[in-house]
Amino acid sequence: MDRRSLLVAAGAVGVTAAVGGAAVAVAADEPEAGRRPQPVVSWELTGGFVPAGWNLLRAPRLVAYDDGLVIADALKRLRISGGDLRSLRNHATTVLRDPANARRRPGAPQIADLPSTVFTARTNGRKFSATFEGLEETRRDKAYPAPAYALLDHLAQLRDRTNRTGSPFHPDAVRMVATLLGPAASAQPWPAGVPVPHFRKDEFVVQLDLRGREARALTRAVPHPDLAQWPVFRLPDGRRVQLNWRYLLPHE
Repeated sequence: MDRRSLLVAAGAVGVTAAVGGAAVAVAADEPEAGRRPQPVVSWELTGGFVPAGWNLLRAPRLVAYDDGLVIADALKRLRISGGDLRSLRNHATTVLRDPANARRRPGAPQIADLPSTVFTARTNGRKFSATFEGLEETRRDKAYPAPAYALLDHLAQLRDRTNRTGSPFHPDAVRMVATLLGPAASAQPWPAGVPVPHFRKDEFVVQLDLRGREARALTRAVPHPDLAQWPVFRLPDGRRVQLNWRYLLPHE
């Protein structure tokens, strides 16, 4: 796969300040939730040294919604109790509303090309978010304060529980990412029923969110998405692209 990396910056609501190597988005007003379940706590990874298109398909490790639905890796779902949801939201809010918990320890080792961990909590119409560079990889060095690692453990335990005991999450909606290639030795014909991506000048990655019939056509053509192995398809104009997808989450 093309080694060029594509880093996608997620927009933060409200004012964001850089504190000790971590970006902290302090409380900001948000519109009221609509009818769809709304995320109240999320755990994501972003950045790092990854191939083109990888971050666009990198599903959140965990998202907890206001109705108790929890989704891990956009693959497994679990319904948790109201008490468990309140405990998680209160824990995340307490940690993230204090900028000191996202402040990197002076002198902590710097390791290049690591992904960043992003925690977000929403409560009472307000949002708290923090970004930690290499949080898991620098745990032994205690690069961040203990509350950051305690929140990581809380979310990791729930993610493990969801992946272990949850049911499959297979909505009729997917995110497709296509990356443009140079000449390729072999390629499959472009799958019928899947929209053809259009690359603008100097663009080599395209993202499309598909639902219903179009989503089903893509999952038939690529039944088992694998970030390590992207199948190659031939566009109608003869160019080759690598293609992959993941399931869309309820709020996407």
